[in-house]
Amino acid sequence: MSISINTDLLKIPFIMLFFALFSSINVDAKKLFKYEPEPDTVAVLSLDELYKQILENHPLAKQARLLSENAKQQLRLSRGYFDPKIKSTYDTKEFHETEYYSLWKTELKIPVWLGGIDLKAGYEKNTGYYLNPEHNTDDGRGLPYAGISVPIGKGLFIDERRASVKQAAIFEDISEAEKVKMLNKLILQVAKDYWSWYFYYHQYQTQERGFEIAEYFFKSVKIRVEQGDMAPIDSIEAKITMQQRQMDLNNANVQLRNARLMLSNHIWGPDSEPLELSESINPVNLPWEYDDPQTLQELMDFAMENHPELQKIRFKNEQLLVDRRLAREMLKPELNLNYNFLKDTESKFDYSYLSENYKLGISFEMPIFLRKERAKVQQVNIKIDQNQLESKQKEREIINELNAKYNELVNLNEQLDLQEDMVDNYVKMVRGERQKFRVGESSVFYVNVRENKLIEAEIKLFKMRYEFAKSIAELRWAAGQGI
Repeated sequence: MSISINTDLLKIPFIMLFFALFSSINVDAKKLFKYEPEPDTVAVLSLDELYKQILENHPLAKQARLLSENAKQQLRLSRGYFDPKIKSTYDTKEFHETEYYSLWKTELKIPVWLGGIDLKAGYEKNTGYYLNPEHNTDDGRGLPYAGISVPIGKGLFIDERRASVKQAAIFEDISEAEKVKMLNKLILQVAKDYWSWYFYYHQYQTQERGFEIAEYFFKSVKIRVEQGDMAPIDSIEAKITMQQRQMDLNNANVQLRNARLMLSNHIWGPDSEPLELSESINPVNLPWEYDDPQTLQELMDFAMENHPELQKIRFKNEQLLVDRRLAREMLKPELNLNYNFLKDTESKFDYSYLSENYKLGISFEMPIFLRKERAKVQQVNIKIDQNQLESKQKEREIINELNAKYNELVNLNEQLDLQEDMVDNYVKMVRGERQKFRVGESSVFYVNVRENKLIEAEIKLFKMRYEFAKSIAELRWAAGQGI
């Protein structure tokens, strides 16, 4: 379904009204009614310009960007588990002028991603009268070594270190989706406040023109009463209408000022200083341009693929799959192999030397019932099921919300055409009532009633435009689209 917007929606019917009401009076219409477009000297703030300023300076936009930076640091932290480590220890004991022992050991350890292997290289130099033979290092000359530690059972395919890095990488994607969600929500609120400002601005302009008409009409009737052409009660009727429109204008002025303040909540300077929207700045002259919208199916396809809420659920599921893989790995027995090749400072290196100078160790450990490990696997499976159910519910909510917003948009588009036609018809009614008034077939009361209905219809038209523009923003937000 395609929605098209009539770009001629900003007709100002007061000019037609003016010539109908005061065709016999010599005045300058443009000076009285200010209906013409704003001159180029008037500053206009478009929604796109506001978006650009907000994405650069708004505290929430800056906070959203920090989510990505935090995720990058989390990934960096996890990768730190694979940083090479150098360790050196020195321990000595001397008592009654006797050196019991002096132990010095320096080791470089390099974790390797593949297979959970740790590579080691080091140097030991131990001396002393009461030195444990286990610590003898070639009679004090020192003993270099190189070795490897391999998890043959548990930890061969995945361990806590590798799982941490994988999940941190996925967390980066989750943070990006959360950033998009925060920015989309901010953009939606900005759009609502902008179009609210647009409506109250044009409501004030309409009420101002209505008051000026009533004021001029009252002065004209008063002159005719003084000349004896009209009854005094007619001037009272015209004055009441002028006073009522003065009250409406005052209320519209307060609403406009408040709407300007609400929009100012989003305007910040480069140094996070709050700024206020100047009264000399006006909203755009045309409310929107939305000639070729996406179809409902296109919006749904985009939402199913890119909506930040769904992306977060998918990325969370990927993290759970890593958790499940790690939990299943923990069901295996722990079987570790450690091998160190030893090299003294004098012997010649050959194959026989390699096979005779080493330190080898094997360790085995396994819980008999594996209750903790099996429970962990089941817990992760339950979380995966919960996450999938949440995904289905969220998909349905998004689809239904898109349908609702799209239906609302289509209805508003049709209503706008009707309301515009009603405004044109009210102009004709006012013109006809004024003609009847000039020939004595109507009264000031009926003329005022027609004018009031016209003003109400014009304000309603601007409000519907505001609601339509807001619905467009809500539709994009429901689909997970940004600017």
